[in-house]
Amino acid sequence: MSTLFFRYSRLTALAVILLVAAGLGALMSLGRQEDPSLTERFGTVVTIFPGASAERVEALVTEPLEDAIHELAEIGETSSDSRSGISVITLEVREDLGPADVDQAWTLIREQVESVRPQLPTGVGAPDVERRYTGAATLVVALSWDGQGEENLAILSRLADDLEARLRNLPGTEETDVHGAVEEEIRVLADPETLAALGLTVADLARLTASADAKAPAGELRSDTVDLNVEIAGEFDSLDRIRSIALAEGPNGEFIRVGDVADVEKGARTPAASMGFTNGRRAVFVTAFLQPELRVDQWSEAADAVVADFAASVPGIRVETIFRQGDYVDDRLHGLAGDLMMSALIVFGVLFVMMGWRAALIVGSALPLTVLAVLLLTRIYDEPLHQMSVTGLVVALGLLIDNAIVVVDEYRLFRSRGEAPLGALDHAVRHLFAPLAASTLTTIFAFAPIALMPGAAGEFISMIGISVIFAVGSSFILAMTVVGAFAAWFDDPGLAGAPRRFWRHGLGAGPFGGLYRNMLDAITTRPWTGLVAGLILPVAGFVAVSTLPMQFFPPTDRDMFQLELELPSSTSIAETRRQTERAREIIMSYDGVERVTWTIGESGPRTYYNVMGNREGSPGYAAGFVHTTSAEATARILPELQRRVMTEFPQARFLTLPFEQGPPIPAPIELVLVGPELTELDRLGHEIRGVLSQTPTVTHTLSRLEMGEPVARIMADEASAELAGVRLADLANRLRGELDGEIGGSVLEGMEELPVRVIAQDARRASLSSVAGSPLASPGADILASPVAALGDVTLAPQVATIHHENGHRVNTVLGFLEPFTLPAPALEHFFAALDEADIVLPPGYELQVGGEAAERGGAMADLFSTAIPLLVLMIGSVVLAFNSFRFAGVIFVVAFLSVGLAMFGVWLFGTPLGFNAIVGSMGLMGLSINGAIVVLSALRADPASVALEPGAVQATVMDATRHILSTTLTTIGGFVPLLLSGDSFWLPFASAMVGGVAGSAILALVFAPAAFVKLSRLSDKKRRLLDSLRRERSRARGLPELAEQA
Repeated sequence: MSTLFFRYSRLTALAVILLVAAGLGALMSLGRQEDPSLTERFGTVVTIFPGASAERVEALVTEPLEDAIHELAEIGETSSDSRSGISVITLEVREDLGPADVDQAWTLIREQVESVRPQLPTGVGAPDVERRYTGAATLVVALSWDGQGEENLAILSRLADDLEARLRNLPGTEETDVHGAVEEEIRVLADPETLAALGLTVADLARLTASADAKAPAGELRSDTVDLNVEIAGEFDSLDRIRSIALAEGPNGEFIRVGDVADVEKGARTPAASMGFTNGRRAVFVTAFLQPELRVDQWSEAADAVVADFAASVPGIRVETIFRQGDYVDDRLHGLAGDLMMSALIVFGVLFVMMGWRAALIVGSALPLTVLAVLLLTRIYDEPLHQMSVTGLVVALGLLIDNAIVVVDEYRLFRSRGEAPLGALDHAVRHLFAPLAASTLTTIFAFAPIALMPGAAGEFISMIGISVIFAVGSSFILAMTVVGAFAAWFDDPGLAGAPRRFWRHGLGAGPFGGLYRNMLDAITTRPWTGLVAGLILPVAGFVAVSTLPMQFFPPTDRDMFQLELELPSSTSIAETRRQTERAREIIMSYDGVERVTWTIGESGPRTYYNVMGNREGSPGYAAGFVHTTSAEATARILPELQRRVMTEFPQARFLTLPFEQGPPIPAPIELVLVGPELTELDRLGHEIRGVLSQTPTVTHTLSRLEMGEPVARIMADEASAELAGVRLADLANRLRGELDGEIGGSVLEGMEELPVRVIAQDARRASLSSVAGSPLASPGADILASPVAALGDVTLAPQVATIHHENGHRVNTVLGFLEPFTLPAPALEHFFAALDEADIVLPPGYELQVGGEAAERGGAMADLFSTAIPLLVLMIGSVVLAFNSFRFAGVIFVVAFLSVGLAMFGVWLFGTPLGFNAIVGSMGLMGLSINGAIVVLSALRADPASVALEPGAVQATVMDATRHILSTTLTTIGGFVPLLLSGDSFWLPFASAMVGGVAGSAILALVFAPAAFVKLSRLSDKKRRLLDSLRRERSRARGLPELAEQA
């Protein structure tokens, strides 16, 4: 079997052709996207309770729903906000559940929420369970007015709906959304005093109007010959039809109609619930999301054609694509493909220098074949190409030819000893199968924790590990079959007489031979010197890493950044619009800014995969994003811009932030105060915020518990209200009808149904005096109704605005936001030092928990190590079986542990933070770093002279093994060079850890491993001599009585 592919050339050719065809086919059919798709584990349960305070919403709506949701074992974490009139519960399905289990969990969540619905109070709306889509928009199109005359937002909104429908019907579209559209309606603007004179309220007018909108069938006539439907003519079809509705009879016998007491007009609902702006122009945004695992480039081309056709059909409307994910996917994948090509060239160059042109071509053939095999396996695994899967290929590029190098090198060694090609190939493959299988398995086991890591962080980075596993597994199979056959077919007949060079034959040849031999002489004479020398750099790495700041995931290098503006909760949407326009002018004054886009009143289009916007109905809130000329411009603008907006907008929370990699988190610093009483939580939150706000690099702080929101409170006397003929609940309903309006029918225009909203005139809804002067209509009375002020004073009073829960408990979550491109770990360290000095004492029953990036990083590390431990056991088992020795397996794993210190030394040397990527790199490194030590120890144990510690035997064997180690080390490092040169903040910690560990592991293999072998061999020899001595003593002791008896 070892020479099957050499003996049957047609079989080899067929296998290669099939692999090339399948790999190229996979490349053409693989999906393409910028980042991995994350499972939709997050969602919300939104429940409306009109007129209820935050405390009533918490007690009567939020808590029953939370109790029911927490009964499900599939639920991971929950949080909720109870506000006046609304309950919003945010929940997350457990991270260890797979996609199919998550789908089932959402079904159970909906059933559980529905089971609580009968228990909710009267007047509570049906809870709306929404599973939140996770991922960035694939396309964002802005529609703005570009024609003559005043802009018509209603037309823009209808056109946006049309474009949304076209994109939704495009094959491959997952979902679509519209932001900034206005709500069209028919408005009946009534004067409450005029209505009161008729004994009517706004609610009465809405009821009478709705009853005139005859849409219900009136039955059916049935006879022997025909069935005929009966209906009442009177459906609302125009504004005049609404104006003509009769309300009452006037004093002279004429009818008083709606048009006599109210203005009827068609328009947009005011104030608008949300607004959109791009470069200062009012706009409506249409977003489309691509289905996962599809090719974003092909879908984007089709979507661009749809948008172009739409734009041509709407003259006078400006249609702009303001975000196109396909551009970023192309840039990212082309950049990584360039890194892949550069790595391949570097690796091939190293092979050419180390092994000569013939062997370089043979070993180099493993590169494209293995890459094609990985593409095929990725297609079978049903994962698209994105930055993680392609980077996994870049990472594996230097590894996937290690097996081929060793096989070709071993074959050439046997050929140089005079064996025939067939015999040399057979001996090489048989000799290397076990150690290469062991080293391949250890590499697979080392990267398996990355591939199997649960949670959002695992979903994000798992394809790195999967790609490496695919690559090293494929490379082992190819090395044992095709590459060995190539080596024998393209044999070098002059190999035995070729001059010896250290780059081709290891450190035993050339000018370094004598130096390294002297070093090995010293190590074999005094093994402790080699052991100590191998410990120096790893120990230095462990010491140096303690000085590095921690980081979860770094910001991304992007020609965009995000904006978030939050004004006081009582701010109107018109004021928020003015503030965003002022902010736009400031931002546009910076060189390098191309476009500023704002969405007011709700979260805007998601332009990055981990932006989890779920804000709506917040007039004082605005979110946006800015396009710049380059990633460098973004890095230059952001720090100065953040300082400036803090000065220009002191009353607001204004954040200018880069887009962050990794799973979504609400803020870099999150401090959670848990306790039962709202007032105490509020007091502690203010004290904590006071300390946090003084922490260096912290720009803004935010408390999720809001206590002091102003509310206009009518101090109505119940007895006076009774005398006026109105109950307090009726009074609230009357005022709500005037201020918010009541629906009184609808008008159908084409495919659009416009509600008829009966509401008080704008001037009667703008001030407290308007509320105080609102008349109390008395049906049948002949005098003018009394105003609301007659029942009591109308005052401003504070109320609890938001009550926040975490996992069913009352909490006050304090969030801290940092300056752009700064790390949260130093800020947290400084904060806790200041907190100790502030001497803030938590009462019994209260505790302070740390969330945010620190908690996410800790959870991700726990997930990583939870999968690493059992796989580490498997790695140990494979090495023990390969060596059939626990002692030498122990040496291997000492090398693996020391390589982690070398990785940390590499991270420190390159000056990067100790990010999660560096930890991941160190984890994978443990499987790579031991390969050199396995080669050295395997060679030493296979040589009887070395085992016997004959003079010069250990030195000769180790020097012979250096050709494997030099080649594989340099090719592995060469594969990481493009990532190091790119300077990418995301990949630099990973690459520096891998390069530091791989380079240092060569030192461990060539210095530490021989010293450990000699030390163990001497101990074994000493043990053997001791046992022999004991046996002789025992034999002599048994022989003395026998001699005595004979005597």
